[in-house]
Amino acid sequence: MTLLELNSFIENKCSEVFWYEDCELILFVEFCDLAEFTNMVGYNYLSEGGVPVSLKSDCIVIDLLSLCEWFYINPLEVQV
Repeated sequence: MTLLELNSFIENKCSEVFWYEDCELILFVEFCDLAEFTNMVGYNYLSEGGVPVSLKSDCIVIDLLSLCEWFYINPLEVQV
């Protein structure tokens, strides 16, 4: 996954992305977009124990910092 792919997904699919207390970058992924998100990040990222998420009533919440680290993406360049 590239920064361009991540920003495109955020722009077109995500209801919310924001910095939380300047130390966590939070991404909300709606259930209807989950398959596209998992295809975008790929098998290798998800295969080693999965990814911790918070389950909400209409979406999951993911900490983007670990995802950015895995894909060598500067989190400050992520579209918020």
